[in-house]
Amino acid sequence: MRRPLLPALLATTLLLTAACNDHDEKGQPFADHDDAARVVTGGSVGDHDRATFAVISGADVVRVRAADLGGDLYRVSTADDAKVRPSVRLDGDTVYAGLADTGDPGPALVTAELSNAVHWQLRFDGGAKEESADLTGGKLTGVSFVAGTSLADVTLPAAQGTIPVTLGGGASQVSVHLTGDAPVRVRVGGGAATVTIDGVRRSGIAGGTDFTPSGWGTATDRYDIDLTSGVSTLTVDRR
Repeated sequence: MRRPLLPALLATTLLLTAACNDHDEKGQPFADHDDAARVVTGGSVGDHDRATFAVISGADVVRVRAADLGGDLYRVSTADDAKVRPSVRLDGDTVYAGLADTGDPGPALVTAELSNAVHWQLRFDGGAKEESADLTGGKLTGVSFVAGTSLADVTLPAAQGTIPVTLGGGASQVSVHLTGDAPVRVRVGGGAATVTIDGVRRSGIAGGTDFTPSGWGTATDRYDIDLTSGVSTLTVDRR
């Protein structure tokens, strides 16, 4: 049996190389904001049924949640003393959340609130020590953790169709909280030290292991968790 990877070193390396970035993945600058602005609100719910929220810059902690924002599409904020401030660009149906340096000493803790009236695809591209998303009460089409992280924690709404969760950058601890009783498939492509699914704990999981319950393939509503990189611990439970 192939020994599972130890992804913490990978995640740490990625975090050390991540920098505050005020250009999106197309190389275009983000919209300018007042340097003092620590809360950025934008977009119109009426213009979007589906949208993507992409965290481009590295941070210490990133928290995303669904919220009633009235007619606004998103709200991104940092603390008054944070060493970064939001720098956000809306391009079509994609919100690129970047960060700009402030020179202040506080931690780079970023909070993003997304309209619960819109179907969201989440992408964590920038890397962080901790990344969390709580979309209960919202609408979700999928979540992708692209860069490495120490802790990834995601709470999913009740499944409508297939909701995919993908981890591509390696992690130490991954927690996925499901809503309702829709079946969940878990693929552990990079190996794991421990995997717990609906209370059943397994250890020493080799890369390429697939946990697929009966009925998943024909279910209309379901979850699909795909760990393409190694993790230390994965926990999948229900709320």
